[in-house]
Amino acid sequence: MIKIIRIMAMAVLLLGQTAMAGVMVESSRVVFSAADPERSLIISNTNDYPVIVQAWIDHGAPEGTPEKATDSPVMPLPGIFRLEPGEKKSLRLLATQLKQPTDRESLYWLNLYEIPPKDAHLPPGMSAVKVAVRLQLKMFYRPENLKPSPDDVASKQTFSVDARAVKVNNPTPYYATFSAAEVSDGTHSYPLPIGMLAPFSSKTLVLNTPGMSQPKSLHYILINDDGNGVEKRKAL
Repeated sequence: MIKIIRIMAMAVLLLGQTAMAGVMVESSRVVFSAADPERSLIISNTNDYPVIVQAWIDHGAPEGTPEKATDSPVMPLPGIFRLEPGEKKSLRLLATQLKQPTDRESLYWLNLYEIPPKDAHLPPGMSAVKVAVRLQLKMFYRPENLKPSPDDVASKQTFSVDARAVKVNNPTPYYATFSAAEVSDGTHSYPLPIGMLAPFSSKTLVLNTPGMSQPKSLHYILINDDGNGVEKRKAL
């Protein structure tokens, strides 16, 4: 998942349209293994003008800044750099040796703050406004030797129905991100907004499903390490 936050600064927008990031990342999420001293991520500038990019890792607060990011187990280098139009650059992610839980994943966010220079050449029909764009990507810090395999996270999720509610349980040491889910009684289907479950946690969702009898099955899609969806269906 990638979040886009608009921040007051100099940027370039099509008049009357929403800010979109021109800096692109090769993946929608980052998994950093505690066994690795570093890994890299390819960043590219799809704009037709150069940009300055500032990178840091924190807990994901919208008001977060590099100065407040002091307790991350991973540090991006370089912390600030320039990207020419169409240029690609390898962003290094270095382990800081900050101690983390060893029995489960920890969640952080990689921030990429994109600022075009004030003298950027603007194509016809575009106007400079004081808005910058910040990308946020989930970064999972993963200890060694976790069981089961991360490939089994989707199949390990459990569900139970209690009256008009569904309890979702994640018994694994990994974060479980549901991109979609729906319950069905065999005739009707209704979406279930599960979202993301932390390791060894559960969530109870009330079923506001008028006209639906007792749910019989649940179909869901879980996002794996590659950012792809894994589909599963379970009886309730």
